[in-house]
Amino acid sequence: MAAIAASSVSIAPARVAAARQSRSRARAAVVVKASADERQVEATTSRRELAVKGFAALAAVAAVRPEPAHALFGFGGDKETQYAEQTAGVIAQVRFTLDLPADSDEKAAAIEKTRKLTNDWVARYRRDKGITGRPSYGNVYSALNAVSGHYNNFGTKYPLPQKRKDRVLQEFETAEIALSRGR
Repeated sequence: MAAIAASSVSIAPARVAAARQSRSRARAAVVVKASADERQVEATTSRRELAVKGFAALAAVAAVRPEPAHALFGFGGDKETQYAEQTAGVIAQVRFTLDLPADSDEKAAAIEKTRKLTNDWVARYRRDKGITGRPSYGNVYSALNAVSGHYNNFGTKYPLPQKRKDRVLQEFETAEIALSRGR
């Protein structure tokens, strides 16, 4: 029994030394070795130092953040300006289409262009929460829905009734006022 106790005592310091050595290796994340004039210099960086340096680098990057990219390679501009320009373009196209006489040769092409612009405009802004809450969006959407619904139900040959046309133009006027105010 004495032999077992003596051997366990001699083994225990060896295990402790090995455990200490493995812990110190685990703490050292980066080991740099350089030799100068046949001397070896060893520098280690602990995990804590690495974490502090990493956090400092992230803080520096966050403080000096570049401008957000717009669309592809910086083209596209401000979302607010883009919305106002596209909405004004859609309003102008629908007005042009509604002002054409029923027997005009351009009527069918103008209606197709209006449908395309309407679908593109609605698809672009329908899911944007920052845009859908605006009064200008609601007015334009309502007017476009009335015009598209008419052409879908009655075709392109039947003109928009005067009462519906007046209501659509009134919606556009209200939307243009809201757009001019940035709403």
